[in-house]
Amino acid sequence: MTRKYFKHCAESILGEGLIFLEATGDEITRQVEIYGDSIIWCDKEGQSDDRFMLADQPLSIIGLGTEHEITAPDFEVVWGRARKSQ
Repeated sequence: MTRKYFKHCAESILGEGLIFLEATGDEITRQVEIYGDSIIWCDKEGQSDDRFMLADQPLSIIGLGTEHEITAPDFEVVWGRARKSQ
């Protein structure tokens, strides 16, 4: 199955920020949310902050298009940074 990666503006209880998503087919498999100095990661194994869960909506419902796509290496840099920050 094809993996795709996305970056999009987000808003949460921590304010405005960015969300980075990895999707396999129509399912979100990893995500990183960045709000100022706060970096939160989620995957199927768990999350770094219990207030933030892995998106459970199918990618097709979220409405991200090619204009939001990023490369796998760009996502991996953000993912690595998020995992090291905990």
